[in-house]
Amino acid sequence: MAQVMVNFRMDEDVKKSMEQACREMGLSMTTAFTIFAKKVGKEKRIPFEIAAEPRGPEGDRWQNRRGEAERSYGEERLALARKQERLELLCGGIRRALTAIHTAIPSSITGLSMERIRLLCGDELKEKAAGISSAVRTLFSDRNAGLLEKKDWSVLDEYTEGLSSISEELLEMEHTLIPAMKAWHGEDTGCFEAYEGRLAAVSRKLDELPAVLRRFLSSTACGGGARMIRERLRNAARPVETAYVLAALESLEKQLLRDYDSLEEQTRERLEADYVQTLELTLRELARAERADGDADGKAALCLRVINVLSQVISDSRQVRQEWSERSLEAEVVALERLAAMRGDMAGGIRAEKRTIPG
Repeated sequence: MAQVMVNFRMDEDVKKSMEQACREMGLSMTTAFTIFAKKVGKEKRIPFEIAAEPRGPEGDRWQNRRGEAERSYGEERLALARKQERLELLCGGIRRALTAIHTAIPSSITGLSMERIRLLCGDELKEKAAGISSAVRTLFSDRNAGLLEKKDWSVLDEYTEGLSSISEELLEMEHTLIPAMKAWHGEDTGCFEAYEGRLAAVSRKLDELPAVLRRFLSSTACGGGARMIRERLRNAARPVETAYVLAALESLEKQLLRDYDSLEEQTRERLEADYVQTLELTLRELARAERADGDADGKAALCLRVINVLSQVISDSRQVRQEWSERSLEAEVVALERLAAMRGDMAGGIRAEKRTIPG
């Protein structure tokens, strides 16, 4: 199919922001725009909602209606849809990078390293990437609808992170290996040995992913409430750029997943109804301040204070419950010892009874 050149202008900051996002997804801007164009052509619509948000009371009603619609669809389903989209984009980026590298290899470059690179990009890695793409499609097929919500999503996140690492590695090689091949002028091909090693490492990483996916499929959701809180916080923090706030949030997420099930029911309710909601608000205010060049440092400090409160609530509640459990167990053991002594089942109890016999 013939290809055409499309040129248009956009704001420089918008372009830089999109380039950064595309790099993180393992895509080029050309690929991203091509995906957009194909979807528009196929569905005859813009593949996302475009609307002006009214201001004032009408704006509040509009936001409420949108929130109700999202809740009716289900937060877990929305989260899974986002994970599916992310995985599919990563798979597409990997396949595209492999194709770009393979088709760019000149026939004039020979040698063992280059032949190995040809084999890796044209056959071995391409076949493994196709297997990963097929596994992702099967994972999110209709027959698995409802099943994934009962799994441990942290394992799926691990799978996604592994795939993202592979995508980033291939994208970086595409941007360095292709120019190196174009600049080669018949000298020694030893300069390509490092790329062969990196591609071989990518192959090994791809081999590890099916085991992670099997672990996800055999998992069961633990800390369902903790997972929902984590998703809420991640959604609120998505536009946030302040690194130390994101690092503190990551630490809080780990604490939530580890300790949530051991918290008292009343503490869980307060976390979900009050504390988390306040953190969501402070994160959104921080994002607004970052975009508007406002008092981002002040908003970030507020976020850290709320994160610290949540961490302390979780830690103290868990400790209190653990101490209560230990005290209850101690009381049970003492009662058991007393009962055994009274029945004469312990030597100490028998001796005590003998001492009470009149001489």
